[in-house]
Amino acid sequence: LERLKTALHGAYFGPLRLLALEVYDRMNTDQVPCSMITGEETLEIPGAVCQACTVEMLNDHEYFDVAVIDECQLVADPYRGHNWTRAILGIRAEEIHLCMAPEAEDIIVQMIRRCGDQYRIVRHKRNTRLTLEEKPYVLGKDLKKGDALIVFSKKSVLALAAHLETMGIKSSVIYGSLPPEIRRRQIRLFSSHQTKVVVSTDAIGMGLNLPVKRIVFVQTDKFDGSHTRPLKTSEIRQIAGRAGRYGIYDTGYVSAVGEEGLE
Repeated sequence: LERLKTALHGAYFGPLRLLALEVYDRMNTDQVPCSMITGEETLEIPGAVCQACTVEMLNDHEYFDVAVIDECQLVADPYRGHNWTRAILGIRAEEIHLCMAPEAEDIIVQMIRRCGDQYRIVRHKRNTRLTLEEKPYVLGKDLKKGDALIVFSKKSVLALAAHLETMGIKSSVIYGSLPPEIRRRQIRLFSSHQTKVVVSTDAIGMGLNLPVKRIVFVQTDKFDGSHTRPLKTSEIRQIAGRAGRYGIYDTGYVSAVGEEGLE
């Protein structure tokens, strides 16, 4: 994103409207005029030098001097992966940043080599320690400020938030289809400690910046479009990585509800 700020005509492409909105907010806050383009809405900023988009909105006839394609490990997704393949192979840009989980590195490098393009690999390390708690989490009893409770549908998010409300606990809610203004308000309430916890889908795992101290998996199974299955190790790591916001906490914690917690 720092490189994107220097672009005369740049673009960010990510998997979620929430991520596009976060980049849109960040750029404009930093005085870099940025528009947002997703399948659901367009926010045009006069004189914009860059755009924040969902990956499906790539115009492969447009030329950029700097482009960022985020969460490139989703090239393996059976439903949306073709959009990353199209973006990685087809985007027209002088400088392209492909951001991904480590397990995707080999396949992405193969794709670049077959195009005959040059590349440089930059590996980043976490700046905060991540600790797996040994004891299973008891909902309500173990609840602490800074917890993010993870479920896997909008219905489950709202049901858990309502349950916490009956216990006298106010929470923020995050899910993919949340309208922008409501999403900003929910994050603001959590960031300012007006709500103690956040209840979220796995949308939180795609880089949303929240002051989360502990990730708690209330559910460890998700419906992937065809059937309900256990979470993959890579998915657990992606979500768990949001615990321990750098600059706020020295250590992040990960736990799960249930008899065995996270094995």
